[in-house]
Parts: sequence; C-alpha cells; structure tokens
Amino acid sequence: MRADRFTGQTAFITGSAQGMGFQTALDMAKEGASVVISDVDEEALGQGAEILSRQGAAFLALKCDVSDPREVEAAVGKTLETFDRLDILINNAGILKNFPIEETTDELLRQTIGINVMGALYAIRAVTPAMKRRHYGRIINVSSICGKMGDHSTTYAYGASKGALLSVTRSVAYQLGPFGVTCNCIAPHAVMTKLMAYWDEGRKKDAAEKIPVRRLGTVEDMSHLMMFLASPEAGFINGENVNINGGYYMD
Repeated sequence: MRADRFTGQTAFITGSAQGMGFQTALDMAKEGASVVISDVDEEALGQGAEILSRQGAAFLALKCDVSDPREVEAAVGKTLETFDRLDILINNAGILKNFPIEETTDELLRQTIGINVMGALYAIRAVTPAMKRRHYGRIINVSSICGKMGDHSTTYAYGASKGALLSVTRSVAYQLGPFGVTCNCIAPHAVMTKLMAYWDEGRKKDAAEKIPVRRLGTVEDMSHLMMFLASPEAGFINGENVNINGGYYMD
C-alpha cells in the first residue's frame, strides 16, 4: 500500500457497509482518500463508521437505496457538499437470491434489475457532471463471471443484470473517456461475502478445488484490484472487464 496514492481524492462506494465494498473503503482511506460508504443497512453502516472513525479516516456514512434515483442524487449531493469533489465511483451494491426460474417472483426481478443495473446507471449519471468539471474520474462497476457465462445456481435475472453492466461499462468508457474519466468493470467469482451465505462448507470446498489457485476469493483480493483501477496509474485502462477468479474462468 502507498500512504498517499489517493490523497486529496474522494471515493463514493455503493453497498459498502460491509464485504468487499467496505474493505475497499477502508483500504482507500488508509491511502489518503476521503471515503463515502453508502448502504441500506443502517446497523452495518454504523459499525463501519465506528471502524473508519477509529482509523482517523475522513468519511461519510450515508443510508442510500441505489434503486431510488432521488436517494442516489441526494447522497452524491451530500458528498460534493462535504468534500467539494468526487473522483471515484465504485458501483458495488448488489442483490443475489437463489431461486429456480419458475419461483422467481416479479418483485425479485424488479429488485435484481433495480439494484444491480439501475442503481449503477443512477450513480453514474449523478457523478458525471462533477467528474466532467474536473476532467478526471474513475468509475468501477462490479459485475461477475455470471455476466459472461450465465449462472446455473442463482435466479436467472442475476446473470442478466451482471451482463448488462459489461455493456454499461463500455458505453460509459466511450462517452466519458474524452473528459478524462475512465470506466472499467471487474468480474469476481467465489468471493465469500454475505451475498454468498447460501454456500455451505461442502460447496465452498468443491468450488476451491475447481479454481486453479486452489482457494476462494477474499475481499482483500477485490479491494486490491479496484484500488488499482481507481488509481492514476490505471489511466490508460478504459472499457475493460477484468476477471478476478483465480483462473476459474478465462477469456
């Protein structure tokens, strides 16, 4: 880690009260960033705020439902009001439910697309003016290998939502690149966060054995990649979707 890599920058991370989003916020704060953790889970937000406070970080903890454009606009507005800039957006908020096709309700379809796709679209729209003004920005979308190869275990809307983020990433990269703003995507697999709570120990062991590096992913693995893509060093990487799965899926 470099103590000053993000000094003077502000990062807004959705779905970041825990898991890979919070780990990234924690790590970015250690490298000098002002961080905004946003989530619908107020209890987890409070716990995250306590940790960041003990670390001496400059931060905001904001309740925000990314599927509501008004809440997204308000959270981005509060960020700019507090820190006067917004340099990094990480669209990490997501929902994953394990249901067969015939048991997937209309409400679950709306939630999955509303959070995983519309939430990212709302956040990108909200931060674009501030990034354009400074002629600088880094946007990272969290997709999944399910967005590339489909998914045989979760609701069929999940793979569709993550696939949509791949196209969103390329569109934003084309349109904002001329303004000094890059947009990239990561495609994780088998990262043991709360979303993966439905995996039992047997499934975890089986998954690890199928990954060439013979282990599951960690939130630290995800944070390291997202921080690189969010850094000045990644300025010539744009519109890419980076696999991070230990070699389980390669393209």
